[in-house]
Amino acid sequence: MASWKPSEIVVHDAVRDDPATQFFLEQCSDTPVKYVSSGTPNAVVKASDVLTRLEGTMLDKILLAKQVVYIAPAADVVDVFTMTDDRMACPHFYRLKLASNGCFYRCEWCYLKLTYRAAFPFITIRVQYQKIKEQILKKLKAVGHPIMFNSGELADSLSMEHLTRAGREFIPWFGQAETGYLFMLTKSDNVDDILDLAHNGHSIIAWSLNNEIISQKFEIGAPSFERRLIAARKVQGAGYRLRIRLDPIVPFSGWEEQYAGTVEEIFRKISPETVTLGTLRFEEGFYRMRNTLFSKGNEMSEFLRGMEPMFPPKLFPGSKRPKSGKYSFTEEKRTEIFDFVIKEIRKYSDCPIALCKESANVWNRLGLPLSECRCVCQLDSADMSAKMQSGTDFAS
Repeated sequence: MASWKPSEIVVHDAVRDDPATQFFLEQCSDTPVKYVSSGTPNAVVKASDVLTRLEGTMLDKILLAKQVVYIAPAADVVDVFTMTDDRMACPHFYRLKLASNGCFYRCEWCYLKLTYRAAFPFITIRVQYQKIKEQILKKLKAVGHPIMFNSGELADSLSMEHLTRAGREFIPWFGQAETGYLFMLTKSDNVDDILDLAHNGHSIIAWSLNNEIISQKFEIGAPSFERRLIAARKVQGAGYRLRIRLDPIVPFSGWEEQYAGTVEEIFRKISPETVTLGTLRFEEGFYRMRNTLFSKGNEMSEFLRGMEPMFPPKLFPGSKRPKSGKYSFTEEKRTEIFDFVIKEIRKYSDCPIALCKESANVWNRLGLPLSECRCVCQLDSADMSAKMQSGTDFAS
């Protein structure tokens, strides 16, 4: 919600006078503010009245700590995400970490619950926008070809726009960047302040959508399916390139009819240029801790019965333990789910469709071209067939 504000703000001394910091604080004039000289998790927690009083389970701490924002310097904001398990079709992409653990929504399946846990329980946003631009330019110069920077891997790209104005800062800037593109992934409807910007086709916005029944139950605190569609329609009307993630598809009782309606509603309201699909899947650690990470208890846990590792255990370079991919439904079940949804999409659009972090077997069974992966996180396409054959990661 655009009106959301944190219960407490912790600011690093190095950025207390930064214009983005000052704007954030002005919007939260009634919110207690603490200052720290160190950005270590222990220092931030120690400075915070909210975080030092955290009690209960790890989940209790994670959810309560979403009320705290840490405003940090612009250190290592640009990097590359690469999937370690090369049996999983997922091309690398460039990340722009304007925020991390950066969302006040409480989606049940969010992998960031396990990534940050109670050790990094606060939302981090990074300011010093000029330094961030310098990091982007350095990466563009080093790579020498067009790059799309993903600001939505560790955060919701727009949920805090009313407090950070990151979109207003970076969308016009990328609009003037010859080879730079900005990718924003969101569940938010917080779009009114970016509709008038000169994006020049260099900002691509994707909505994470789900069936309304599933969204209401498990995407806690996020705008409704209908509100997201309205926001997406506004953005497309402003000339932005628009993409969709329908993920995770949850096969609840009557899911076929419900998701058929979801797909129809999407394409009745908007025209996404690409769609990425995914179904319920969890890192091994999350799956093993599932009984402590779901606030809905058995209602979500029921969907996990019968899940299994996607691949046999395998030790990869740099890994301490063998990896088995993610825990998910059987390959047959995943194929069935995707096949149904793809057929529904094809009733309305011939747009490219990709699968998120899936096996080559499932891609092949569905007749999707691994040689031209058009995932929403790719500027153009990636040759995943080469990766599957050689273990080399390719992205456009």
